[in-house]
Amino acid sequence: EALGEVGLELAIDTYKQAVEQRPDHPASHRLYAFALLKAGKYAEAFAAALVGARRSYPWGRFAGVPQILDEDLRLIAAAWQAARPDDKEMLAALAAAGVTADTSPSLRFVLNWETDANDVDFHIYDGKGGHAYYSRKLLPSGGSLYADVTTGYGPECFAIPGKAAAFPYTLQGHYYSRGPMGYGMGKLEVVQHDGKGGLKFEERPFIIMQDDAFVDLGTVARAL
Repeated sequence: EALGEVGLELAIDTYKQAVEQRPDHPASHRLYAFALLKAGKYAEAFAAALVGARRSYPWGRFAGVPQILDEDLRLIAAAWQAARPDDKEMLAALAAAGVTADTSPSLRFVLNWETDANDVDFHIYDGKGGHAYYSRKLLPSGGSLYADVTTGYGPECFAIPGKAAAFPYTLQGHYYSRGPMGYGMGKLEVVQHDGKGGLKFEERPFIIMQDDAFVDLGTVARAL
């Protein structure tokens, strides 16, 4: 995804195969949809996000995911609407799905990883001394961690509605329990919405090798 147009097309192909092979993993659907969106393939991105948002997932897994996927769908709808406001295909697709485009600014950090039966905890620190994680999901400055996924893969999302006001945000992953699958690799995705369909992204891959290790996922010092 960081290698320009050719790299993005390779990413799209990889995520497409992930969806085909493991449709029961929500991360496959959302990564595929957002890669299509970055390539300007709005209709395909919306369709991919819709499939992910409307299917069922194994019971007891992927806590908080329905909210994440629903909000992803509304963000993609907003980007499509902003890019092609008079597109009849867009209007029909949104109407048929009953989806309303998101019209509020937001900043969200989404963590996913590629190993099963393990627990990667997401820690978020703001510039005012606040700290959010699995047992304290809210930041007083604004924003919340939707859920703690303890059974592998994620995604976990921390979202700040409105305009973020407590920069810098420092982000960490904690390998709380490695489980049987060995090292964990994945990525943090930063998604900013201006409230008008303008989306900006940052992708931050990571690898965690040891039980109980913390990995620095970087700082978001200002709006993207």
